[in-house]
Amino acid sequence: MKLFRLIAWKEFQHLRSDKAALRLLFIMPMVQLMVLGYALTTEVKNTPYAVIDRCNCPASASLLASVSSSPLFQFQGFAHSESELRTWMDQGRIRIALLIPPDFSDKLESRLQITPAGLPKGDGVPVGIWVDGQDASSSGTARGYLSAILDQWSQQRLANRLHAQGRELRDLLPFHIDTRIAFNPLLESSWYMVPGIAVILITMVTSLLTGFSIVREKEAGTLEQLLVTPIKPIHIVLGKAFPFFIIGIVELFLALGIAKFWFGIPFLGNYLVLLLFCAIYMLSSLGIGILTSTVVRTMQQALFLIWFFLIFFLLLSGFFLPVENMPGWVQGLTHINPVRYFMQVLRSMFLKGSGIQDLWREALSMLAIGVIVFGSAVSLFHRKSG
Repeated sequence: MKLFRLIAWKEFQHLRSDKAALRLLFIMPMVQLMVLGYALTTEVKNTPYAVIDRCNCPASASLLASVSSSPLFQFQGFAHSESELRTWMDQGRIRIALLIPPDFSDKLESRLQITPAGLPKGDGVPVGIWVDGQDASSSGTARGYLSAILDQWSQQRLANRLHAQGRELRDLLPFHIDTRIAFNPLLESSWYMVPGIAVILITMVTSLLTGFSIVREKEAGTLEQLLVTPIKPIHIVLGKAFPFFIIGIVELFLALGIAKFWFGIPFLGNYLVLLLFCAIYMLSSLGIGILTSTVVRTMQQALFLIWFFLIFFLLLSGFFLPVENMPGWVQGLTHINPVRYFMQVLRSMFLKGSGIQDLWREALSMLAIGVIVFGSAVSLFHRKSG
């Protein structure tokens, strides 16, 4: 224990002596969290669109006014032909387009005529939507937004006509939808993204710094000097990892403060339980740093190898895309990804107030992965230094 404390004290002293790096260690991740919390969003806003209005009637003007009043879309102008519309889309000037046919007003008026049975007459009014499908996710979302605006406008026209006759649209519908949103009632994307960003930043800091710490000793030739002393390899590993374990804990709670007081995200979980989950998770993140530093010789090699693992863990964590949307065999790979479990834990504790009774499976998975990774790192370091 005394030898472990000596190594840990030495590492703390090294960190303390490099004041510029110490400031960057805490300031930069927090700045990144605040910036990325706004930049990384699942919302689709300010989608540029254009219109071909072949009707030029009060009805089409009313419809276009409904679309233009939405902050989700930015009007880029009227096109005179479909070829011009295609040119604008090819140039990237627009991502979605609305085509109103010349008989829009006549068909709309016919459709709004209510039969004695209380049903609309005629066929539906065809309105075209062109979508740039390069970015399938955001384009599909923008199309859904536009379709919802058009549906709302058409329902409001029908509701007005029925109200003039003393009836209500609700009376004609077979059912109505009563929506209740749990955990994130305003559907704020930052409430979902910020905890995930915090997990990524903590993972990068702990794994990279731990790896760099050991590789730095290699490059300076001081690691060999430590190994010929009575200090055992296990003391070196634990002593090197402990300061960055403390730094990871501090960064987590700093991120928690920014999420709570800057972004207004409620934290409904228990702080001690969060500390326990974080300690279990950092067995993996610290182990990755130790494991990679053991097999490389230079800082550049360590950076490349750790970054390779982090990209793999990040993309398969459910941060950008839900794990359920991935192919079956890829979902199987995510079971060995500790970032996936800790991201799920942090999001659940923030918004749901989940505890150990809800997240014990994730805790056991992280513990199993952490023991394997950290144990392998210590064992390999011992063999390499033997």
